Amino acid sequence: MGSDARDWDEDGYRNSILKEREIQTRTVFRAIFAPSQNPNPDVIVVASSDGTLASYSISSCISQLQSGFGNARPRKSLLGLPVAEPNCFLQGHDGPAYDVKFYGDGEESLLLSCGDDGRIRGWRWKEITQSEVHIPLQGNHVEPVLDLVNPQHKGPWGALSPVPENNAIAVNAQWGSVFAAAGDSCAYCWDVEKSKIKMVFKGHSDYLHCIIARNSSNQVKPFP
Repeated sequence: MGSDARDWDEDGYRNSILKEREIQTRTVFRAIFAPSQNPNPDVIVVASSDGTLASYSISSCISQLQSGFGNARPRKSLLGLPVAEPNCFLQGHDGPAYDVKFYGDGEESLLLSCGDDGRIRGWRWKEITQSEVHIPLQGNHVEPVLDLVNPQHKGPWGALSPVPENNAIAVNAQWGSVFAAAGDSCAYCWDVEKSKIKMVFKGHSDYLHCIIARNSSNQVKPFP
């Protein structure tokens, strides 16, 4: 029995192979515990190289792993390893998501992330956890309430530089600030309420990898 090769989608097939390889080689750049009243938190949120943010229940992951010894076997990767199923996920960035932090406490907190696209984006954690959208349809189902973009620098003849990436963020909710370690060797202090830059910290000659906010003494420390 023959088939009509004219309907063959070469680009679609190629993209599906690349997507599968990307999933199998995904890198987690940051993982943090979600806000919880329980002294032993169960939910973690991860920022990954495909630009997604995903939350996982540790107890559910363990339960899925244990179920592999029964009749119901968990889904496995091409390497034969069990694949943890997320509670929810967001397509946060174009390019890798490098860091994730929570701004505030409890259900009213914001989930913040930064990435290679030079953005800091924030979502209400309560909206994410209470979403009834099924996992396969998630990604862009929750709109960010915060979307900050690093400034571009003007060069000769008015040419603009690329938007520098954000490699790490730190928060000071008491002062309403988010700090970003950027790829242009600067650290930026953003006003969360006004979505504007409060201050720019300069002095390094190379791009910054990390930033720490010492809220008790109102200090911020970026690291190259």
